[in-house]
Order: sequence, then C-alpha cells, then structure tokens
Amino acid sequence: MAASILPEELLDTLNASIQCRQLQIQQTACLLASDFPSPPTIILHGPEATGKTLTINALLEAIETPSAIVRSKECITTRHLLERTLTEVQKVLGDTVRPVDGRCESISTFVVQLQRLLEGQKKYILVFDNVDRQREAAPTLLPALARLGQI
Repeated sequence: MAASILPEELLDTLNASIQCRQLQIQQTACLLASDFPSPPTIILHGPEATGKTLTINALLEAIETPSAIVRSKECITTRHLLERTLTEVQKVLGDTVRPVDGRCESISTFVVQLQRLLEGQKKYILVFDNVDRQREAAPTLLPALARLGQI
C-alpha cells in the first residue's frame, strides 16, 4: 500500500537514510498521504533518540502536503509556543494567506488565529516536537493541542 503513496525510489532513499525504520516510514506515510483522509491527531511516542524526529522530518520533506515543525523545547512559556506556531504556519503558507496578529494570550485566541490562517487549506500538518518537554506549559495545553485536528 505504501508504494502507491510514495514513489518506490523515494521510499528506498528514505529507508536507506533512516536505518531500521521501514515499517514506521510506511505506516506514517500512509497516515500523512495527501490523497487520503488522516486522523486529526497522530502521536509519535517512544524512547529518546530513536529517530522519531528524523523520520517525521524526512517524510514531511518527501510528501507534498504543507507542514510546519515547531520545536517545543525552545519555547519557554505556552504563549511563546503558540506565537511561534502561528509564525511557522505563516512562514510555510507565505503570501497565500492574509497575515494574522502573532500575539496569542490564550489557547482560544490561538485556535481562532490558526483557523484564519488555514482557511481554504485542504490539509495541513502541524508537528509539535517534544511538546511533552514544554517548560512552563499550562495544564490545558496538551489536551487543547490534541483537539486541534477537530477545528
């Protein structure tokens, strides 16, 4: 099934550059393929330093779906994370969207601004890398991010 989602030579290149992750590459490629519906939230979980970030970065570069990766560990507060996320999404979409105010005081403001940015987008992939390691995260942050796919 994965061969129809990504070209065979691209799969071979990914498998060669990311050793011992063929199954994970194929499964994630199936979930993220632009032609098929995806689950609203996907959580990549596992022991540290096992290639989760490397695998998702390589796949997102290979597929044609617009995407942004936010390095959560680099953000100090929840507000910082939300503002950086909006900035990353705007950067990826470029001139195709009207700019939004980058200030985000709350998760509800973030959701409204993200909806404005993604208006008209068929599919968009937003990756929060190491979000469980967020320094000063609000207790509602992870549940709110998990529900982003429902907007």
